[in-house]
Amino acid sequence: MSSVADRGGKPQTTAIRALVRGDVQAVGYRDATVRRARELGVMGWVCNGEDEAVQVHAEGAAPAVEQLVTFLHEGPPAARVAQVTIDRAAVEGHEQFAIRGVSAGAFVVQEHAATAHHFDLRLEVAGVMRSWAVPKGPSLDPAVKRLAGEVEDHEPSHNSFEGPTEAGGVIVWDRGAYEQGGRVAWPQALTRGHAVFVLHGEKLRGGFALQRTRPGKKAQWLLIKRRDEHAEPGSDVVAEHPLSVVSGRTLDDVRRA
Repeated sequence: MSSVADRGGKPQTTAIRALVRGDVQAVGYRDATVRRARELGVMGWVCNGEDEAVQVHAEGAAPAVEQLVTFLHEGPPAARVAQVTIDRAAVEGHEQFAIRGVSAGAFVVQEHAATAHHFDLRLEVAGVMRSWAVPKGPSLDPAVKRLAGEVEDHEPSHNSFEGPTEAGGVIVWDRGAYEQGGRVAWPQALTRGHAVFVLHGEKLRGGFALQRTRPGKKAQWLLIKRRDEHAEPGSDVVAEHPLSVVSGRTLDDVRRA
């Protein structure tokens, strides 16, 4: 098992990955795992995997994680657990235990050449695309905190727009589905100023957080990559992957069209 030690050398956090096989899907296994994990104070996630299996990432105090593993072997009354495989895992620093794999809607990142070059991150919330302008673009490096200025909502129909504009041009830099995370339901999490979510894009994947640093009409936020299996410390995803996921063109290509 993987752990983080305090200054005295005492392990504080243990992390494991579990693969549960048997009759464990569509029988309340995920919901029951979430309830038990939260009772134990264990963080992480559970999701349905391939071949009708269930995957679990759990991190916390070793005794609590061990109790959760015991529960995984038992499951809720309707489940029939045939096998549980446990592997060591890296600590990801989750703030809650939640179900993964349930889409909350669409997300898109559009790169804009305008008065100031920037990227727009948009998340579908309550039928509209909540939007943030990110001057330097998103990052897969958890150590990098990107400034994100909240801007007006957009209609989902705008998500696929790509082409030249009077101010320059636009490309669809990334797109996909996302999951809302955290203990606080959306959109209340955004109202409170701290929202956790998981992206399933072609370039951006894994957990992210939006943290509001200045409220008001032109609210300022930080966009931060969570430490998980999709994190890429030291990377620059914007420079490394400049092409549109729709047309395969760069922003300069579109501007010259």
